[in-house]
Amino acid sequence: MSRAERWLLVGAILIGLGIRLALIWTYPDNFSMDGYQRWAGREHLLVQDWLPATQSVIHAISWLGGGILQMRIGLAIVATLAIAAGALVARELGGLMAGWLFIPLALFGPFLTWSVVPYQEGTYLLCVLGAVALVLRASRLQWPADHRGWLIADLLAGCTALVRYEGWVFVALYLMWRRDTRALRAAWGIAFWLGVKASGAQGYAASPIDFADWEGLSSRYRPAALTKTLQKFGRHCLDTGLPALAAVGLAGGAILWRKKAKGVTMLMLIFGLQLAATLGWMIGLETATYRMQAIMGVMLALLAASAAGLILQRQPRWKVVVAGVIAVGLGAHFVLQGFDNARRSTRSAKWERKLVRQMTACTDCTWAITPRRRIGTRKRHDGCEIIQGLSEFQHGEDFWCTSWPGRAPFIPTHKAKWKKGGYVVEGP
Repeated sequence: MSRAERWLLVGAILIGLGIRLALIWTYPDNFSMDGYQRWAGREHLLVQDWLPATQSVIHAISWLGGGILQMRIGLAIVATLAIAAGALVARELGGLMAGWLFIPLALFGPFLTWSVVPYQEGTYLLCVLGAVALVLRASRLQWPADHRGWLIADLLAGCTALVRYEGWVFVALYLMWRRDTRALRAAWGIAFWLGVKASGAQGYAASPIDFADWEGLSSRYRPAALTKTLQKFGRHCLDTGLPALAAVGLAGGAILWRKKAKGVTMLMLIFGLQLAATLGWMIGLETATYRMQAIMGVMLALLAASAAGLILQRQPRWKVVVAGVIAVGLGAHFVLQGFDNARRSTRSAKWERKLVRQMTACTDCTWAITPRRRIGTRKRHDGCEIIQGLSEFQHGEDFWCTSWPGRAPFIPTHKAKWKKGGYVVEGP
């Protein structure tokens, strides 16, 4: 690796991690429903029906004695490495300038927000972009077939199948792209997961809430409902600036295609795969969320930066400076957007945060909690999930959720009941 490439990686890591740490410092609480569930299941590798790669990071940090803060920093590091890998992809496609342009664009608000809490986007992009970066580099430098870089690329590609289910399709695309029997190693993640399921292993349920978004998908498909969801998604996209990013990203993809840049077809297919997965996701959730834009935004940023870097290679210095200023300005806008998303997500749990503070202050108390209900996607979540995700408290040990099945194994010393505007606490 050249000195200039090492500086590119250092820049990507310092900028990406520094901004994420600032976000964590500003909003230190965990947020969003899946994030609450994953933290509540931190002692387990299999949680709900989710694939285990991201949970393994959470589990390892918890096993080492880390809390919510350490867990969030660990996931921020994962996401930062994903951006560093993306910068290397951009460098392979459009030169060093492309790599530097990608870094601020990759601060796209939804990805920034949900890459510092227990979600899969950072892990997925690290595996995808890491594999693509290594294959492009191996092809350019003509690594021999037995070079360990090929093995690492195949292993990273295979890991996508343990992060998100669309990773299984990515593995198929990757095998067709590699066109080498050795690349069959990338099927290891699929084989591993099939083995886990064949063993009968079940995911730990930190709550009785059903998280199987893909189950019964056909029964939830209604054209009128999907139209309404797409309209909501469109409003979200206008808020984040995704349409403008899509315009320059797809134009960039067309330019790279015309220039016959190696790997552009694969990147376009990855973007198309995510677009299709997001459509299915919207049907499953029966709504749209800002988080749905995260991976698509990063992929579009990668195409835009790569094409811009390729074009700027033969342009006057002042045009390079202008492009850099525009990229930094967009990056600053995305950062503000990411912080605002985190503020809204944190604010939505303000009542549970207050209750957690009361519970923490009462060290010898046990609690019976009647939570607020019908919140979150499909109105299926409740405040007890949030309490577990904001703290070290566990249902059945430190508190009992009265709306969940079963009977409490202890007599609670305190009660907290949701009433509009907050929780009313009763105790001796």
